[in-house]
Amino acid sequence: MNVAFDHLVHLTERPEQAKGSFEQLGFTAIHGGRHEAWGTYNALCYFAPLSYIEWIGIADEQTANACQNPLIARLVADRQEGNGFSQFAFRTNDIQQLAVQLKSKGFTPIGPFSGSRQRDDGKLLTWAMLFIRDDTDGACRYPFFIQWDERDDVRMNELAPLMRHANGAPSLSSVSVYVRRLDRAVNSYRRLFDLPAANVGRDEAGTYAELTVGGVSLRFSQADEPSSTRPFACRIVGSKLQRRLELAGGTYIFSEL
Repeated sequence: MNVAFDHLVHLTERPEQAKGSFEQLGFTAIHGGRHEAWGTYNALCYFAPLSYIEWIGIADEQTANACQNPLIARLVADRQEGNGFSQFAFRTNDIQQLAVQLKSKGFTPIGPFSGSRQRDDGKLLTWAMLFIRDDTDGACRYPFFIQWDERDDVRMNELAPLMRHANGAPSLSSVSVYVRRLDRAVNSYRRLFDLPAANVGRDEAGTYAELTVGGVSLRFSQADEPSSTRPFACRIVGSKLQRRLELAGGTYIFSEL
């Protein structure tokens, strides 16, 4: 499956405050805009090669609660637990073919769904999203997939200034995820992405099983019951920072390597 890591979704009541916290650390971060059909708005921080963190908040509760898009439904449900990371997405350049591949592997794709956001400069951004029905009995949550209506090279050229940061040349290295059944979660992701056996490692959160997909490492940690299956930390490497930031229910770990 030919995909690249696209973005990590961080649910927060105040995306603008998360943006400000990153700016204070020397990151370039921007106000994104409103998703009128979803009742949400966001702020963004981009990294080479074309990945980003999305801080997303609810602007219109009535619209968000009625929205049928699985991403927004998940955000509304996660909001009951509080702020924190929610989901992550992989980018594809052929979402229809991806749906066919998923079906051939026994998965049930949901969508595609269309999405749009109008930037402050008036430009309308559009994309398509594809989700997967849970077949793990809640052992983990699957990522979703996104196809932008502009080519990667066009987006790379336009977003290049936003990938320059005063604190170095940072990139998103890993996402740590809690799962309820470690073996089942890892095997489901291996089947999804055609991956070899997971590596075992240890970091600040303890022992994890690691799979590398689309340029990022996914680190799966067994959750103590009862617990959610949300991502709980991400590592950003390549900056001059050596610190840990607890921000709106999510943990950011910054290091040179």
